[in-house]
Amino acid sequence: MVKNNEVYAWQLFIDGAKTNQVELIRDELKNIIEVLKAQPRFNDILNMPTMTIQQKKQLIEESFSGDISATVIHFLTTLVEEEGFDRLESVERIYDETVRQYLDDHLNIIEGVVYSVHPLKTHQLERLVAAFSQKTGKQVRFKEVVDASLIGGYKVELESQVYDDTIATQLEALRASIKKVDLE
Repeated sequence: MVKNNEVYAWQLFIDGAKTNQVELIRDELKNIIEVLKAQPRFNDILNMPTMTIQQKKQLIEESFSGDISATVIHFLTTLVEEEGFDRLESVERIYDETVRQYLDDHLNIIEGVVYSVHPLKTHQLERLVAAFSQKTGKQVRFKEVVDASLIGGYKVELESQVYDDTIATQLEALRASIKKVDLE
């Protein structure tokens, strides 16, 4: 019986919670998706009708054993058994959102993204974490993304909000204020 994507994601989440691996599993799923995108031939092989389910499971176990948890290997082989491997990306997205909600609801942790022109120094990131933790009343974790188009400064996406302290935004505000003065 093929399950829907939400059922797969929730079952994996429950398995991860039992072993305290919820975030590890999220990271492993993201890495697997990246590997599969970089190696599309792997999916082609898994979709070969001449391969038995057992051969496909063995391929997954041999390919990922030692690199990912037994929980995720079991999940991947279950997808193969139930002919649902093509659902992996969708399940990963649902799982990621489930983990985000779990962190927010149960651990008082929120995750955001900070964009900067260069990688932030440790003390800079710590100051941003402290400032946004104080602002939100929650523990904040940031994923860093380098974006050369920012010129300088940083931009933060957190809880559906964008906090833009980039030089480009500051220049735009300056332009707008100069135009406003010219109009008066």
